[in-house]
Amino acid sequence: MKALMALALILTPLCSLAKSSEPKVIRYGINSNYAMPLINVERVQNTPKLEGGLLKDLGLALFKELNLDPTWILLPKSRVASNLTSSNVHLVCHLNEVWQPSIRDTVSWSHELYRSSNLIVYIGGKPIHKAKDLYGKRVGGVLNFIYQYMNDYFKKGLILREDGPNNESNIQKLLNGRIDYIIMSNLEFEYYKKIYSSLESADLGMDEVITKCALSPKAPVSLEELNRAIDTIRKNGTLEKILKSYN
Repeated sequence: MKALMALALILTPLCSLAKSSEPKVIRYGINSNYAMPLINVERVQNTPKLEGGLLKDLGLALFKELNLDPTWILLPKSRVASNLTSSNVHLVCHLNEVWQPSIRDTVSWSHELYRSSNLIVYIGGKPIHKAKDLYGKRVGGVLNFIYQYMNDYFKKGLILREDGPNNESNIQKLLNGRIDYIIMSNLEFEYYKKIYSSLESADLGMDEVITKCALSPKAPVSLEELNRAIDTIRKNGTLEKILKSYN
């Protein structure tokens, strides 16, 4: 009996240690309006499933540092803010306060990740040097996305905005002559230029931001822990390796 009690005393802290080392679950939200290289989504039995892409690779790198077990949650942009503030999702990356002004003071913002800026993408024709060159043209955007640089031109009807579900869809419209130009991030252009060599881009200095992660109020990880993980994957080259794998 004494031997059994002694064994129980030894095993109890070991069991507690094993239990405490189990990864916590974090709900990682991803904007489903993105396309490659940010996300690769496949439909499995008519249900969208995240299969890969830059944002999945980024999440996996962060969760490895944080000892977190992710649940991937695909959300349209229109639902990202409400799901973060309610803590229905805990973390969303590739984000900036400019893109989500309604929650800039409600959630916590991480250290910087990488630069994102918008380009004007087209096929053939004369190069674009200024917004006036787009007057009267059909320019493809993504539904609910904010394009601050072009907003006044759209509102005044000087440039015609035509939204699609994502920029992969917009490229098909461009190739088929249904729109004249696309607004696309530098990350997307570098990726799709390898697939569609006829794509050209013009940099008008539009909407440049440094992307971050947004952390919900009830996330199972602190902002300090998240920032340490970001700093680690920047310093050890993991983040740069992920970015280079998609350009």
